[in-house]
Amino acid sequence: MAGETRLSRGAHRDESAGCCLMEHVSVVAGEPFGMIPRCTHPALAGLAILVNDRVSDTARAALVSRVAALGRARSDDPALTWRLVEHAACLTLSRRPDDAGAARRVRRAARARRVRGRVLPPAVAARLPGWARTAVALLAADEVVVAVHALLAASGPPGSTSRDHALLELLDGAVALTLGDPAPALASPQEEVSTP
Repeated sequence: MAGETRLSRGAHRDESAGCCLMEHVSVVAGEPFGMIPRCTHPALAGLAILVNDRVSDTARAALVSRVAALGRARSDDPALTWRLVEHAACLTLSRRPDDAGAARRVRRAARARRVRGRVLPPAVAARLPGWARTAVALLAADEVVVAVHALLAASGPPGSTSRDHALLELLDGAVALTLGDPAPALASPQEEVSTP
């Protein structure tokens, strides 16, 4: 895209019709235009799509700075999706400490990761074909969606700065988990989204 990249909600038929965050990642990565590029773990791509479609226009402009990191956020960790569930649930608990559903999701994610580690140890997982590792990882994709919706409910009304901050924090942490970083290396959401 010539000039400044402008992201929009939803799916697009091609680059000339616009693009969402993950469609832009596919373009920058030199992959076929689409919402789930191979360079990004599919569960993370799904989470990024949810974030793209639920932030304000101001916060969506800040998502462009995440494109490079998302373009290298590929993981063979079969427990990554459960890590994303736990991350979203912990963010919900940081905003609403008495949220019983989020507390259950944290416990369920920890249990699922332990079981997955026993049933599919890293040495065995490394020998599986990539499609099989991805399939195992996506078994909890619906849990990610539920965890994100709980975070939305705990973060303020649509279009609010508090919701934007929560969604950017969610995405930054999810990218860091996928890349194996201890903490997001990106600018804090508070610096990127100004209060209206």
